[in-house]
Amino acid sequence: MKSLLTQLANGLPVIRIPMEGVESLTVMTLVNTGSRFEPKGKEGIAHFFEHIVFKGTQKYPTAHQLSATVDSLGADFNAFTSYEYTGYYVKAAAKHLPVALDVVSDLLLAPLIRPEDVEREKSVIAEEINMYHDTPARHIGNLFGQLVYQGSGLGHDVIGTKKTVTGITTADFEAFLKQWYGLPNMVLVLAGKASVVNDPATLRLAKEMFDKDRGKRIEKLQDIQPFLADESLARERFKLEFRQTQQAHFVLGWPGIKRNHSDRFALAVLSAVMGENMSSRLFTEVREKRGLCYYVHSEVDQFHDKGLLGVTAGVDPTRIIEAIQVSVDVFQQLASGSQKLTKTELKRAQEYLAGKLVLSMEDSDFMAQFTGLRKILLNEISTPQEIIKKIQAVTLDEVTSLAKRLIKPHELRLALIGPYQDERTFTDLLKSF
Repeated sequence: MKSLLTQLANGLPVIRIPMEGVESLTVMTLVNTGSRFEPKGKEGIAHFFEHIVFKGTQKYPTAHQLSATVDSLGADFNAFTSYEYTGYYVKAAAKHLPVALDVVSDLLLAPLIRPEDVEREKSVIAEEINMYHDTPARHIGNLFGQLVYQGSGLGHDVIGTKKTVTGITTADFEAFLKQWYGLPNMVLVLAGKASVVNDPATLRLAKEMFDKDRGKRIEKLQDIQPFLADESLARERFKLEFRQTQQAHFVLGWPGIKRNHSDRFALAVLSAVMGENMSSRLFTEVREKRGLCYYVHSEVDQFHDKGLLGVTAGVDPTRIIEAIQVSVDVFQQLASGSQKLTKTELKRAQEYLAGKLVLSMEDSDFMAQFTGLRKILLNEISTPQEIIKKIQAVTLDEVTSLAKRLIKPHELRLALIGPYQDERTFTDLLKSF
């Protein structure tokens, strides 16, 4: 499954991924921007823009016309916003490539951005904010991010706040578009039916569709360096949100490594060993042996300049101290060598990661996102097979050494949602780690 990279004359990078035996085709455009690059006071604009483009474009002027066009193909279409990237896609039968390209390019290059749509959508996003806030298992991740990344563009929720979203105007969208949505700051990925993806006419069609009126967009790759910081996390170590819940939710973690670090494959293996499946150490110790939780899994963040490694869980509120202690012990035992990583665990984790990748390779939308994100975030084109080889090359010593470097005393951070009002119990506990 070889990826083919072409730079069009208009500055747009295009990655083609021919997939034998696949009848679908995913048209996905990834943009080199996300919530961490937003102007101060405009937090949430990257995600808000994702909403607004679906309200109408020059060719499809209403939300109904847009959705009806895609629905008539039996296709899927959506968008997603993260801290460092945004994506838009249509997945359809390969014969519908012209319409899929037309829709995606219109979303990005010809959105109408009407004031009445902007005002109406503010209420929709307010309800989305409410939904996430009212779901502790979802909100705890935001709370932890506010703790560890405070002082940087990573320190606010992707969706923004009601206050910042309310203040966003059409002029703000136009400025954001001009800064970030030039063609060199995007990558178009076409993944799916091999005969269509390999057809030279497909590239000509892509250029035609992405030559639409782009107004006064900045036609160069944006410099993200001014938005980045050093690799350290904020020094504050604890954040508590009181709620009278039936389940306590926590995230705890240590400073990790940035996205392009040479140990990133060892980190993937370490995370799998610790808590990505039902045979992992965290699942075994926290859920199976002690019955402390329903969900527990490892957490890894990797950004351009920093990262973290940890665990998230929802537990019995009366046993929260035990749950935190056991979760920390699982990591510290590996780092200290008191519970050494075994060859069996290493092999199982590597095969788990490889197997998940192989299964995902059957989906054209996964392949488009997998390949496109590596271009946007790492400026590389890698196949899943190449990633599998690097994962399988990770050694016991590399995983163990990485755990020792990351799981350091007095570096643990903890965010907690539950029926607790006395912080001292938890701050005293943190001092012991």
